[in-house]
Amino acid sequence: MLKVGGDPDVEDAALPVCVLCGENRVFTLNARDGHHVAGRVNDPDLTAVVCLNCHADQTEAHRRVGVRLRDDPAVPPALLDRLAGMLAGAGVFLRELGDRMVQWAIYLRAVMATLDDQQPGWRDVVGYIPVPGGITTPTVVPPPPGPVPGFPASGVGVDVQGGSHDL
Repeated sequence: MLKVGGDPDVEDAALPVCVLCGENRVFTLNARDGHHVAGRVNDPDLTAVVCLNCHADQTEAHRRVGVRLRDDPAVPPALLDRLAGMLAGAGVFLRELGDRMVQWAIYLRAVMATLDDQQPGWRDVVGYIPVPGGITTPTVVPPPPGPVPGFPASGVGVDVQGGSHDL
C-alpha cells in the first residue's frame, strides 16, 4: 500500500500528521484507512493521512468533480471511467496540497523577515550546501522584493480564497 504520512502501526515510524494542514492530534486523523486520493473504487492503494476536516473537504471536492466514490454493481465502471476518476481525484488532492505549500512558503518568508529584523546575521550562520557538480548554493535564498504574485500584500494569514487562518 502506498501511503503518504506516518504509519501508526510501525513503532519507529514518524507520528502521523495531516499532509494538508499539519494537524497531528491522533484522534482527529484518518490515519488507519487514510484518504483515498483517487477515490477508493478507483485506486484502493493510494492513500494519504489527513485529518477528519480535510478528509471531509477532499471528499466533497471529489463529488464536485465527479469522482466515483462507491461501486454500483448495476453500472460497473469501465477502465477508462476509473482512470478518469483517478486523474480527477489526484488533481483535487494535488491542487489543495499545492495551495498549502504556497501558504507555507509565505509563512516561511515572514519568519525569515522576522529573523532579518531580530537576528541580522542569521543568513551567515546558515552556510552553504553542496549541490551536484561542485557548485555551492546558499541554503537560504532571499525572498524577492515585494509581495508574492497573486497574493495579498500582507500574505501571511490569508488563504488563496481570501479567508483567514492560523499558521
